[in-house]
Amino acid sequence: MSFGPPDLLAPLSSLLGIRAGMNVSVRNAPRGFLEALLPLPEGAALIDSAKTGLDAIILFTEKKLEVLDLLTRHMPLMSVTGSIWVVFPTGEAPGAPTEDFVRLAGLELGLEDTRRIFLGPQWVGLRLQWRRGAPRLEKPQAQA
Repeated sequence: MSFGPPDLLAPLSSLLGIRAGMNVSVRNAPRGFLEALLPLPEGAALIDSAKTGLDAIILFTEKKLEVLDLLTRHMPLMSVTGSIWVVFPTGEAPGAPTEDFVRLAGLELGLEDTRRIFLGPQWVGLRLQWRRGAPRLEKPQAQA
């Protein structure tokens, strides 16, 4: 299975915004994706588990009901300037997330979509990042 646009001029990691020194986590990747993602830029690392500080999280899902669960579980792991890619099937399969659904789910959680990319004929991804001015979930509230 091939990933990335057919006329891929840059490495897939570059198209996903992965730069040198970044910590990256990939969940539920289909066969062949990790191989297509390599080589990563110098100093970038694939992390299986982390408590915080992930610069890029790539989440594959084929189920609409799974989107909110995945986002709420992975948002606390994201660094302040990090991003979450939600990657889902193209087309309109029953029960599969749509671009609008992912976008609205992100907005509900304080994330906005900043980029869209086709990852081959079967997958499309939306990059979600913290909305400017939106409160972070773990941000402590000041009390006098």
